[in-house]
Amino acid sequence: MNTNPQEVNQKIRDNMTQLQIDLEKTFKKIFEQAGSKIKPEKQDEIQKAIDSTKLLLERFKCRYELSCQTEEIVY
Repeated sequence: MNTNPQEVNQKIRDNMTQLQIDLEKTFKKIFEQAGSKIKPEKQDEIQKAIDSTKLLLERFKCRYELSCQTEEIVY
């Protein structure tokens, strides 16, 4: 059974989207459960790392899209 490149790309995008959703839920739970125990400076550092991870996932996903909004993503 052969799959065409569009199907493969769609599967990759779907998997990356699900990964983004799962990560967002996990980060939210972490902050809800441990947020008050984390120093504000560390919270900012963690938030920056989360934002960087989100951007990285968007950039990766963008490589598999035909009409990617690359002007919004800084490389």
